[in-house]
Amino acid sequence: MKTSITICCLLMGACAGPSTEPAPPEQDPAEASVAPEAPALPPAWEGAQELKSTAGRWTVRWTSTPTPIPENEPFSLSVWVLDDAGVPARVELSVDAAMPEHGHGMNRVPRVERNDSGGFIADGLLFHMPGRWELYFDVTRGPLTERAQLEVELE
Repeated sequence: MKTSITICCLLMGACAGPSTEPAPPEQDPAEASVAPEAPALPPAWEGAQELKSTAGRWTVRWTSTPTPIPENEPFSLSVWVLDDAGVPARVELSVDAAMPEHGHGMNRVPRVERNDSGGFIADGLLFHMPGRWELYFDVTRGPLTERAQLEVELE
């Protein structure tokens, strides 16, 4: 009995019509060697500047509002800290600035808050005089902090 049921099932499978799923399209061999396009940057990242942290663990992407950074007017920064895969990292961020030649920093302490894009908004910055400023992004995960910094020249 088991043998006849098995044979019947095999025959029914063999009698089934052709598959209704379309065959996958054939790929042109020339297309097979082309690398896929890199994904487009999110709109918020357009025009962003990028720098690496001192030990190279993090990539910091940032934009200022207004652009360029003005003298003696408040400005804010949109900042994203990315890991090696280019994904916003779960880290803490502090932002500060100083004028090394003058031996002082800003007259204000900026507020840094995480936003919905996976990045941060640093608000309340003000470069109160012309000259060479250093802008600091201190990225902290656990007990380790790495700094990314750049020079901003205000004339």
